[in-house]
Amino acid sequence: MANQNDIDTASEQIARIMDTAKGELVASLVGLGTQVTDLNAFIDSLISLDIEGTLKAKVQKATTIYAQAHRKVLESTINFADIDGRGLSAFARLNEELFDSAIIRNVSGQIRTQVAQGLQAGLTAKQITQQVAVSSISNAQMQTVVNTTLNTYSRMVTNQMMDIAPDNTKYVYIGPVDPRTRDKCLLMASAGAITKKEIVSRFGEAVLIDGGGFNCRHKWEIQSKEGGFNNPEEAKKRLENA
Repeated sequence: MANQNDIDTASEQIARIMDTAKGELVASLVGLGTQVTDLNAFIDSLISLDIEGTLKAKVQKATTIYAQAHRKVLESTINFADIDGRGLSAFARLNEELFDSAIIRNVSGQIRTQVAQGLQAGLTAKQITQQVAVSSISNAQMQTVVNTTLNTYSRMVTNQMMDIAPDNTKYVYIGPVDPRTRDKCLLMASAGAITKKEIVSRFGEAVLIDGGGFNCRHKWEIQSKEGGFNNPEEAKKRLENA
């Protein structure tokens, strides 16, 4: 299984870099805005400023960390069948494109809007930065997005191997069994070793890629001594006490 500690570290680093970049960019724009004589003209000029490009440059290190995290996931996934790496590389690139486009576009758009509104309202750079955090993707949401996409990538790698492995190959649902674990994940963790056909029959096909849902820390993995966190008895106990 992908190393969850590595994923958590990457998500924390990326969220921290994004927060720093937001603060720096807002402070710079507010500083320019407070120096002009015609505030309305400056606010109009915000439309043409390349805020998205500036933000992207500021978070380049985060983009690099995200790409490296995908490689670490691939390296740490148990290999039990030969698969075409082109598809995996393509999905990793799609994730990176999502980060580069959708997330950065969302944040830069909110920076533009909140700076314009904040300057008119006489807010400080710190207050505007707080508004940006509320209106765009927050630190916690950023960590969740990174965590979810990396764990989903790990499941996709394993699922491709499951597609070509013998039908009688058995898998276990691995990951932490703790107070944060969803009932759905406890149910799958308590199932023990079952085949892919049995997984789909009992829990549906979506769990092979999505696990228990957004921000899930679990996955189906081939039954082996290397399988890691698999505690069906503890999962059953937690289900009974739920």
